[in-house]
Amino acid sequence: MLGHNMKCDRSLLVTTLAFALLTGANVSAEESATDSDAAVQPFLEEVTVTAEKRSELLRDVPIAITALSGEAVTANRITDLWTLAATVPFVNMTQDSAVSQQLNIRGVVSVKLNDASAEPSVGMFVDEVYAPRMGSAFTDFFDLERIEIIRGPQGVLLGKNVIGGALSVVTAKPSFESSASTTISFGNYNSVMANGYATGKLSDEWAGRIAFQVRNHAGYNENIALDRELDNLSSYQGRGHLLYEKEDGTLSALFTIDYGHDETNGTIRAAVDDPVIPGIGTIQVYRDVNNIGPRQDFSPQMEYVKRESLGLALRIDWQAMENATLTSVTSYRDSEADWGYNQIGSGSPPSVVDTFVFQTEKPTSFTQELRLVSDPSDSRFDWIIGGYYEHDDIARPYQHIASTFPVNSITVFTGHSFYDASAVIQTSALFGQLGYRFNDSWKLTVGARYTRDDKKGHKTATCIDDNGDGACVTPFRGPTGTTWSVDYGKVWTKFTPQGVLEWTATDTMNYYVSIGQGFKGGGWDFIPPTPEAATISFDPETVVNYELGMKTDFFNRRLLANAAIFRMDYTDLQAQRTDLTCLCLITSNAGSARIDGIELELTGAVTDSLVLRWASSWLDPKYIDYDDLAGHVYDGNTMQRTPKFKYTAGLDYVASIGSWTDGLTLRVNWTHQSKIYWGPDNVSFEPGYGVLDANVRLQNPDSNWSVLLWGKNLTDELYSQLGLPFLGDLVEVWGPPRTYGVDFTYSF
Repeated sequence: MLGHNMKCDRSLLVTTLAFALLTGANVSAEESATDSDAAVQPFLEEVTVTAEKRSELLRDVPIAITALSGEAVTANRITDLWTLAATVPFVNMTQDSAVSQQLNIRGVVSVKLNDASAEPSVGMFVDEVYAPRMGSAFTDFFDLERIEIIRGPQGVLLGKNVIGGALSVVTAKPSFESSASTTISFGNYNSVMANGYATGKLSDEWAGRIAFQVRNHAGYNENIALDRELDNLSSYQGRGHLLYEKEDGTLSALFTIDYGHDETNGTIRAAVDDPVIPGIGTIQVYRDVNNIGPRQDFSPQMEYVKRESLGLALRIDWQAMENATLTSVTSYRDSEADWGYNQIGSGSPPSVVDTFVFQTEKPTSFTQELRLVSDPSDSRFDWIIGGYYEHDDIARPYQHIASTFPVNSITVFTGHSFYDASAVIQTSALFGQLGYRFNDSWKLTVGARYTRDDKKGHKTATCIDDNGDGACVTPFRGPTGTTWSVDYGKVWTKFTPQGVLEWTATDTMNYYVSIGQGFKGGGWDFIPPTPEAATISFDPETVVNYELGMKTDFFNRRLLANAAIFRMDYTDLQAQRTDLTCLCLITSNAGSARIDGIELELTGAVTDSLVLRWASSWLDPKYIDYDDLAGHVYDGNTMQRTPKFKYTAGLDYVASIGSWTDGLTLRVNWTHQSKIYWGPDNVSFEPGYGVLDANVRLQNPDSNWSVLLWGKNLTDELYSQLGLPFLGDLVEVWGPPRTYGVDFTYSF
């Protein structure tokens, strides 16, 4: 609907934004003049965020941010990265397993850059600690204070320099007032979840908090060859905080330990006929003849995913100067992930190839950030200076076993190869930011970061078995026993500046214009065909972001409106291409791309009982200069894995039931996204689709319990989390089907 008329939609939104920019200040000024006379209290609460290393109201931060409170995370039943991306319009995610996840903000995404030296384009931070390998290190969301979705390149303050944006997860902290809560949930697919927390005072200066979550469910999909569930889940996580806070408030220290473990029988990879690419069609014919449904595959191998992660962190805040706070954030994380999967979800026959992959990832990460931040004062200046260091040690072995029927009919698809890879990444940076307020209305902030990425690694490749045809499985070249080993390394440096001009028109109307740059380091290919190819690096990529934004509220905070218009110039885009000479994936730099976009968020309290929500993003993501060096030019094509249009519309309705004041809360959320292309050739694609979620909460205000009836994907939409074109077939990784259940919560 709206997604199919994007030019009209964008023109309408630009007109709306221009009208708001021209008239909003006057409207807000009139409201401000009557605020003192109004007896009505604000309907919508103000949100506090820490994206700029200070606690600030969301409307005062000159960055495009969406903040979800812990209550909103629970109310929407956002349990992991996928349910987050499926709920908000500013984040997209593709994944072919829990450990191969690619987050996308504003069209910036790393596509299958799996090497130990590679890094994601969108950063994940948990309590300001960067997660360098988030697939193997991150599990569920539970006991959170909020999630901040920070859009656009963050080249100065966010610890690790990120190019596309960041998800900042803030966990709930200890309180000196005792409280506790527990929830038990039951749902279809034999779903069972239990979580809870307890916090309280240990002494006058010490407080603690513990939290846990256990989440299990049966498989959403099925391997009919082995009568085995797929996309099932068995997981458990725990977290402990210990807080020391000096009575005079000049010193605090927070120690955190967390542990997570989950496992599954693997993710469905259902090969179906690609409607836009002619192919041999053997798998689809087999499906039709045997009446095999879309949520079934028939891999002859037992697939699996196992992950566990242990993290330690220490944060110290010290009032080191009369007008400044010194903060130290130290962290260590040790993770491991193991997974195996059939690349096509089928044996041979009916597929032309039976190809199975075993992978392991063992990252350890140490980070240290030290910063000095000026405290709020009457001074016209505010400032931040700091330094950052990160050391990552990553092991990444990979085995590939493939065969064909008839035997050796396609020699490049037969054999057993093994790549043993490791990398060490050391990142160090110095950063600073200075703000000057000219008067009550105007403020200029400039900042910069100098980053040094030192990457080195080792890779050994061996042909274990060539199946007797003298050629190992692609992309490895050579017969059984062929082996090679190489070392590689390189240092990249980058200076990334940023400037922001803010105009506070009234107490309720803020505008900003900004220009900033993001940087992501280079790397090497994951499974190169030759030792020579293993030493060829791809270059860093950079983005320059130009942005105009506004944050405002109307009618005594009955209506909140945030909007941004931006252009991102992307250079040296890291992209993979298929080299037909070796049937292998090679990463290179794809020239340039440009992303134009508009984002709008509206929240309105229509009555005391009804709140309406709208959030949307319009993107025009285009490759400007993209020659894959294999005879294909993608100039002018839409960037892959990015919808041009995505929106979320929702409502919250509160009603009383008898003597239960506000005892019923209804929440409905509809998220729709337009078509996305799976590759830069803009051929294979996922059609646009929408997902409906809803829940009803019942609670007696005089008691400590509540009941939540919930449903996700209530229309049972069949949609794909990832599509992989293969010889006329499209290997689909399906999103979750309709799920529903009931949560019982007791607080004390």
